[in-house]
Amino acid sequence: MPAPEDSKPLRRPSPDEPRIARTREALEAGLWELLRELELADISVSALCRKAGVHRTTFYGHYRNIFDFAAFVYAGLVDRLGTIDLDQRGTGRTVAEIGELYVQSIRDILQHTKREQRVYRALFHTGTFHSVLAEDLRARILLALHVWAAHGVLPALNLEVTAGYLGGAYSSWFEQWVAGDDDDAEAWLGSLRNLLPAWWPRDGFPPAPEPGRGS
Repeated sequence: MPAPEDSKPLRRPSPDEPRIARTREALEAGLWELLRELELADISVSALCRKAGVHRTTFYGHYRNIFDFAAFVYAGLVDRLGTIDLDQRGTGRTVAEIGELYVQSIRDILQHTKREQRVYRALFHTGTFHSVLAEDLRARILLALHVWAAHGVLPALNLEVTAGYLGGAYSSWFEQWVAGDDDDAEAWLGSLRNLLPAWWPRDGFPPAPEPGRGS
């Protein structure tokens, strides 16, 4: 797999800038189209820019290479799948109802990443995707921790540290899922019963798998 073209630090373009947003939308559309016929490793920046009608200089102003761009795109997909309709206190929902919403969001991510397994496998082999995904998951988990705190579920914890720890753990867990040949999402989801901290509610989780499966 090709190495990054340079060592420029990664940064996310601001979605609030209309021109940047349009450029990213064009690049994303070009990426989806190219991935219908090519493996990610076979897509060049030049081919993507031609497809998207974007100048290569513009691309390199935001991303180091095709893998960095794809990492942000696919991590964003996972993040959207992990979004549930709750305020920061989980107002109007019970712990059990909230737990079921979170479990369904994880199930959706497992099913999506398995459908797009070839792309996620390629991304996890880069030096970028794990950290990008872990950061997105950290932010999502931090919101969940605030909800659990509002419901009196949490012990005394530093929420930022806990979210960072769990974000990295979840990213590794998803990596193992896409790296393997197991397609039993329910068994893999059930494995979280044994992996999550003891205080995390188990509402909505399927039964834990037999030893040696999904873990």
